Amino acid sequence: MKAHILTTLAFGSSALIACASTPGARPSDMSAAQHEQAAGAAEAQAAGHAAQYTPGARSTVPECDPYGGCWTSKSNPTKQHLEDAEKYRKMAADHRAASQSLRDAEARACVGVSDADRDISPFYHREDITSVQPASNSLYGKQRGDVIDGAVVTFRAVPGLTAEWLQRVVDCHLARNNALGNDVPEMPYCPLVPKGITAKVESTGNGFAVRIESQDPNTAQEVLRRAQALKT
Repeated sequence: MKAHILTTLAFGSSALIACASTPGARPSDMSAAQHEQAAGAAEAQAAGHAAQYTPGARSTVPECDPYGGCWTSKSNPTKQHLEDAEKYRKMAADHRAASQSLRDAEARACVGVSDADRDISPFYHREDITSVQPASNSLYGKQRGDVIDGAVVTFRAVPGLTAEWLQRVVDCHLARNNALGNDVPEMPYCPLVPKGITAKVESTGNGFAVRIESQDPNTAQEVLRRAQALKT
């Protein structure tokens, strides 16, 4: 049986950093393909405005002082189209940079991972999952109890599988899911799909535990729901 990887990757914060000033053009805002579509749309807008700019155009406009007379001023009436063209070119560049960031992260994370391990979630192999438990951290303060952060899924030891290799496979899937915009309908069972999670693999002596967590309560519950469904 081929070894399968589970990895640690935090998305949208330290894993992928972009300096885009365009709203919606951070890598985590959409998939790589959607960023490319947005870039294409922005480039079309830029071209339309650029076509309407005439460098030599001039119009005469009176500029009047409320306490004095009116002076004659000449300006280019198509100047706004030039400014709009530059604005849309910047938007396109930001979206293309975001798309490239996602694809580069996926390429780095999946180096050495086989096509089968990249395309099939390790959680598909339910027969090798021995247990699923909620991932929780103790909370002290006005309220005391356990906060659910996600799930801990334990795999049995199989030939050739190591914690390091499993971590690489997980990291690859996290990066790939991010590049897909965390919209992977063919993997409704996989707890690595939701946005903004981390996953850490540890050896248990007779197997490997994958702790999948999110700081967002709703995402943490979705991770736990998917994980628990693996054992039903």
